[in-house]
Amino acid sequence: MSEKIVEVGDTVRFSFVGKFGDGSIFDTSDEPISIEIGTGKLIKGLDKEILGMKEGEEKEITVSPEEGYGFEDPNLITTIPYEAFQKNNIEPRVGMMLRTPQGDCHVTAISGNEVEISYNHPLAGKTLIFDIKIEEIIKKK
Repeated sequence: MSEKIVEVGDTVRFSFVGKFGDGSIFDTSDEPISIEIGTGKLIKGLDKEILGMKEGEEKEITVSPEEGYGFEDPNLITTIPYEAFQKNNIEPRVGMMLRTPQGDCHVTAISGNEVEISYNHPLAGKTLIFDIKIEEIIKKK
């Protein structure tokens, strides 16, 4: 039997640990996840690096902001009066995710009477390191 190698259109079950350069972990897969490769369902940097991997293979992949979640756009950062949160019985915290009529955002800073929020992806502008293991390759039909 020949070794299975990941090709575009294959569904890959893989486990991962996502880290920043300082080693702190931002995400892990408790259970392996299944994703179709080469279809834009994964960030570009992971999609590209998983191609050609073999079943059972482990690899550390570094993903630049360009190949990940892009760079932070300063136009997607705004401030809201603190009292707007109080009126809605919300105690803002840095990192808190919010759903607004304009879309999902997160709190990036709290200063005096103002709360800064960003509509950028929380991982925008960051270099990401993934330790991945290909658990299974389901070949496209």
